[in-house]
Amino acid sequence: MKIKKTSRILYLGLVTILSLPLNALSLETIVVTDYRFDSSIYDTAAAITVITEKDIRLGGIDHIVDALRNGGGLQVSDLYGDGTDASIGLRGFSSTAGQNTLIMIDGRRLNNADNGLPDLNALSIGDIDRIELIKSSMSTLYGDKAVGGVINVITKKSSDARIHANIKYGSYNNRQFYGAIENYHKNGIQYRISAKHQESDNYRKNNELELTNLNARTAYHHDKGQVFIEIQGAREALELPGALFSDLLITDRRQALNNGDHIDTDTRSGRFGIGHMVHPQLEFRFEYTNRFNDISGTISSAGNAEPFSSKRHHLEFTPRVNLSLNLLGLDSNLYMGMDWFETDYLIQSRFGLTDNTQTQSGYYVRLTSFITDRFKLISGFRHGAVKNDILVDTLAFGRSLPEGTELDDTANAFEVGFSYQFNPSWRLFSKIDRNYRFVTADEYSAIADNNFFSQLFTFGSVIPLPATQRGYSLEAGVSWKISDDSHLSTQVYRLDIDDEIVFDPVLFLNTNLGDSRRNGLILEGRHAIEQNITFAGSYSYLDAKFTSGQFDGKALTFLPEHSARASLTYEIDEDTGALIEWQGQGKRRFDGDYKNEFKYLPGYMIFNINTWHKIGNVQMSLKLNNILNRIYSDSGVIGFDFRQPFPSPLAETYYSAPGRNIIFSLSYNN
Repeated sequence: MKIKKTSRILYLGLVTILSLPLNALSLETIVVTDYRFDSSIYDTAAAITVITEKDIRLGGIDHIVDALRNGGGLQVSDLYGDGTDASIGLRGFSSTAGQNTLIMIDGRRLNNADNGLPDLNALSIGDIDRIELIKSSMSTLYGDKAVGGVINVITKKSSDARIHANIKYGSYNNRQFYGAIENYHKNGIQYRISAKHQESDNYRKNNELELTNLNARTAYHHDKGQVFIEIQGAREALELPGALFSDLLITDRRQALNNGDHIDTDTRSGRFGIGHMVHPQLEFRFEYTNRFNDISGTISSAGNAEPFSSKRHHLEFTPRVNLSLNLLGLDSNLYMGMDWFETDYLIQSRFGLTDNTQTQSGYYVRLTSFITDRFKLISGFRHGAVKNDILVDTLAFGRSLPEGTELDDTANAFEVGFSYQFNPSWRLFSKIDRNYRFVTADEYSAIADNNFFSQLFTFGSVIPLPATQRGYSLEAGVSWKISDDSHLSTQVYRLDIDDEIVFDPVLFLNTNLGDSRRNGLILEGRHAIEQNITFAGSYSYLDAKFTSGQFDGKALTFLPEHSARASLTYEIDEDTGALIEWQGQGKRRFDGDYKNEFKYLPGYMIFNINTWHKIGNVQMSLKLNNILNRIYSDSGVIGFDFRQPFPSPLAETYYSAPGRNIIFSLSYNN
C-alpha cells in the first residue's frame, strides 16, 4: 500500500511539474554559436557554458587561456604558463586540439589550414564580453575541426561613449598597458578601438615576450540590421626555451634547453559583414574575412638551431539565412548556408619547401521544429569538400610529393537531437552527430614512401597518405537554472573516431593511427550560498582509448582521467571582494607515448586568489597565482634525447610551469 501511495504521489508531482507554464524568460540566455544566429539556450540540443565578463573580472583573469580553464570538459596545455603558446581542446583532444576543436572570434575562425595553433594572443582579455563553449560535435553547422566542440569568443560592442584603461605589473617583470575607446551615436554609427602592449621576461630563461595588438570595429545599425567592418593586427616576439629532460629539470627547472630559439609572428586580418532582416520571417547574414600570418624564427632540431619561415593567406566567405516558417503544422526555423575557405600555406626550413593551397567548401541545412512550446527537435545535414593543390613539396632527403599533385576529398555530417524543457528550471537534451575533419595542408608533407625518416624507422615499408578522419558523437545531458548565480548541468558523451589523425614523433609524420573512443562526463555549476557568497565548480571524467590499429586498447596520450575546478567568491560590498580558486589536474600519459610504456606526467593541484577594490571609476586588483608554490609541469612530450649517440633513445621531456607569482592591476572605466 505504501508503495502504491508513494507512486501516486510521485506521478501527481511529475504531472504537476510538467504542466507548469514556461515563464522563464527572465532566465533566458542568448547564444549565437549553436545556431549562427541569436537564439535561446533553451532551443539547443547541446551542453553550453557561458563564461561572462563578470567571471573574467572577478577572477582577475589575465589571458583567454586562463578564462577557458573555468569551463568543464576542456583540456588545456600551456607551455610557458602565460597563455602565449597554449592549446585548448574540448572533450578529449590534446595534442590535436587545434584540428578537432574549433575556436572563433565573433564567428571568425582562428584555426589554421595547417597544424599551427590558433592565435589566441590576437585578442586582449579586456575586449571579451563573453565566451560561449559548445560541448558538442558541431560539424553540421561548422564542418571541419568542430569535432570536440566549438569555442566562440564574443567581443565587446559599444553601447555608449566610454573610455577604458588598464595597467598591469607583476612577477617576471611583466608589464601590460591596455586602452579602449568606444561610442554609439544616435544615428546608428558605432565604433570601438582597443590596443594592448605587453612585455615580460616570463618564468624561464630565454622566454622573453613582447606583444602588441590592435582591434578596431565600426558598424552602422538600422532598423533592419547592420553593416560592419573589423580590423585586427598583432605582432609577437617570443623566445622559446624548449622542453627539459628530467635530469635538467631537477638541476634547474627555469633553465632553457635551447638558448637563441625564438619565433616572431605578425598577424593581420580584416572582416566585412552584413546582417539584414529581409522579412519578419527571413534574416540574412554574411561575412568576408581576409587574414595574413607571417611567421619566422629559429627552432632547434637535435640540438642544432635551424631557421624557418612560413606564411598563410586565409580567405573566408560565410553567407547564411534564417527562415521562420510553418512546416507540416509545426512552427519551425530553417537555417541554410555555405562556408568557403581558401588558405595559401607556405613553409621554408632546412628540410625543404612546402607550398600548398587548400580550399574547403561546405553546404548545410538545419531545421528546428517546435513540437510543443517545451519540446524542440533539431536535425541537420552538411556536405563538405576539400581540395589541396600542392605546388611545391620538397625535402632535403628527396621529394615528398610530385609538384602539381592534387588531393581532393568529400565528407558528410548530420545531426539529430532534441531539447525538452520540463519546467522553467529543468531542461533535458540529447543529440547524435556525424562529424569529420580533413587532413591539414602540412599533414601530407614528410609522408611519401621515399621520405628519409619513414624509411629509416619503418624499414622500407609503405606509409600511406593520411585519410579524412570521421566519427560519431552521442551526447545527453540535463541542466537546471533558477538564476545566473544558481545553475547546474551534467553531460555524458561517447565520441567514436575512425582513422584518427595523430602526429607520430617516432616516424616524424602525421598518420591515421587507428580508431578511438572517448567516454566522458562533465559536471559543472554555480550556487549562491548567500547573497554575497557564491560557489562554482566543475568536474570532468574521461576514458579515452584506441579501439583498433597497432595501439588497440592503449590509452590516448596527454589526457587526464579526472580534472576539476572550484572557486569561492566573497563580495564584501559592491566595490570590494575576493575570490579563491582551486584547480586540479589528474596524471596524464606523455604526449606521444602511444605504447603507454613511459611513466605518467604527474597531476597537480594549485590555489589562486584574487582581491579587488573599487573607488569611483578606478578599480585595483591583486592576483596571486599558485599561492602554495607548487612545482609542476602543465605539458610533457616524448622525444629523442639527442645528447645520446645515434640512434638516440626516447625520453620524457617537461615544460615547467611558473611558481608563485603575482600581478597587480589598475583599471579605469568611465
